[in-house]
Amino acid sequence: MLKNKLGLNLKLQNKLALTVSLKQQLELLLLPKLELENVVRKELEENPFLDEILSENDFDYKEPIKDLAKNYDYDEELSPLNRLSYKPSVYDILETQIDLEFEGKDKEIALEIIKDLDEKGLFKGNLNKIAEKFKIPVNYLEDIRNRLKSLEPTGIASLTIEEALWEQYKELFGNDNKIKDLIFNDLNNLLDKDKIISKYKISEEDYSQILENIKSLNPYPTFQYSDSITQYIEPDAYVYDRGDKFEIVLNERNIPKLKLTKDYRKLISNKNLSEKTREFLKNKLQKAIGIVKGIELRRENLYKTIEFLVNYQADFLRKGKSYIKPLTLKDVSSVLGLHESTISRIVANKYIQTDTGLLPLKSFFASKLKGVDGDVSTQKVKDLIKKIIENENKKKPLSDEKISKLLKEKYGIKIARRTIAKYREELGIPSSKERKIK
Repeated sequence: MLKNKLGLNLKLQNKLALTVSLKQQLELLLLPKLELENVVRKELEENPFLDEILSENDFDYKEPIKDLAKNYDYDEELSPLNRLSYKPSVYDILETQIDLEFEGKDKEIALEIIKDLDEKGLFKGNLNKIAEKFKIPVNYLEDIRNRLKSLEPTGIASLTIEEALWEQYKELFGNDNKIKDLIFNDLNNLLDKDKIISKYKISEEDYSQILENIKSLNPYPTFQYSDSITQYIEPDAYVYDRGDKFEIVLNERNIPKLKLTKDYRKLISNKNLSEKTREFLKNKLQKAIGIVKGIELRRENLYKTIEFLVNYQADFLRKGKSYIKPLTLKDVSSVLGLHESTISRIVANKYIQTDTGLLPLKSFFASKLKGVDGDVSTQKVKDLIKKIIENENKKKPLSDEKISKLLKEKYGIKIARRTIAKYREELGIPSSKERKIK
């Protein structure tokens, strides 16, 4: 009987230890390059089970580095990889994304909005004044602000912390009206378990999961950039267009290479250790295993994801955003054999340096609509709308309803009139009444 109890106890302890390691690995997947560097260095200092591998031959980068390094200032005595630091401000990051996502007047308005962000990334300007300046309705301005919120960092230009948190939650865990209600109306009561469970009619298990999910979010959009919106980030990888293929170099500058020590493993078996010390060391060992495995897992999956994205969206990189193909997290998940939540973690807050500039991995995804030749991206539909309007009879401009019918007849794309109106407004194109030339 005693033997069975002991066996059960050992099994439970092993399961708990695995959970600590696995949690560490999942956390590392979420981290962009600079945050990963900070976490690894901190753990290296604090964890007795970790040692740094010091070798001059850790990195073996050849011609690609020379091509990009000439565009940056660097010290000849630094290693080649250190020459690749590219550090745009958050404003620069947003400006690049706005250039990809917006056109014409909408782009001007979007740039105006981000001028009024505070250090937390929240919008603190006056919407009415901006609407008046550009002679547009406030609801049109709100549509543009809502589009900004989906850029990196997620939730940027939100009016409140609750709004920013909800944007992050939707992106990572999906749209759930119950959670939306909780975030907007009961965020201050989140730790009151009984109240939340009773009000939202959820189980204790659901409550624990929701609490963990919300705690994993940034308290405000620019949290990852410290206290200033002008803090810097580095790309997680460099992508070189070699004509017939793309070459990918992960940016591992200043990230220590780690290995597990052996001396402290022996220490755990020391019979003179107190139970408290032994548990402390066991936890540290599991964290060490988790971080070593996590770095390798992050490296492998990040490379695999970037490789797929740049090859799948090659036309987007080479010809511009109108050539982006429909792509969702689910699509990537099915191809790479990784869970959607893993793809979401890999993509979140990650950037790559390309010939066309610094791009967030999120920009490689596009929602889709059904067409006669298969799925088409919403960006492609917008381009078709723009083309149709450019070629219309200016004396008899097409209504949104007629454009909807044309898309269905010519391209097999079924799209509602109100959606046409939305896309047209996003393109900064006036209504048919306003376009009419007498």
